[in-house]
Amino acid sequence: MTSSQIFNLLFNGGNFTKQFLIKLTHPTAGILRFVNNNESVSYDDATFAPANFDYTPPDSQGAGASLEIGIADNYQIVEWAENADDRYSLEVVGALNNGEVQPIRAYKHFYGTVSMSEDGKLMFQLEDDGRLQMVFNVYKYDTDLNRGCA
Repeated sequence: MTSSQIFNLLFNGGNFTKQFLIKLTHPTAGILRFVNNNESVSYDDATFAPANFDYTPPDSQGAGASLEIGIADNYQIVEWAENADDRYSLEVVGALNNGEVQPIRAYKHFYGTVSMSEDGKLMFQLEDDGRLQMVFNVYKYDTDLNRGCA
């Protein structure tokens, strides 16, 4: 599958839920792997457990990504979320296409908030790293450094 075909599958696809493979990692809370499918998938020497979740990729500005996952069959994710702190990451490893895993390396999230709904779902609101847009002035502009424009 070419890059343009993967792009069309992700952004111009029909009205269906894409079957993403996701990996939640944390140094002390561990690693959880899920696939939005009704059976487990083995990929890259790891097994992704079936789960009911909805992942929304970020927009072109890197904002608006979210993950909503049911905890009925995946109770271990609640313990993982309680033990995870600011060192967690969520990575979209791939997407299923006709039973084959197509790798995706574009979506990796390090920031966000987690909340639990009344209907038993964890909702991750994923954010981009705002520090990447900060501008730091190298010099302090005063009359000694910038004599012509001060």
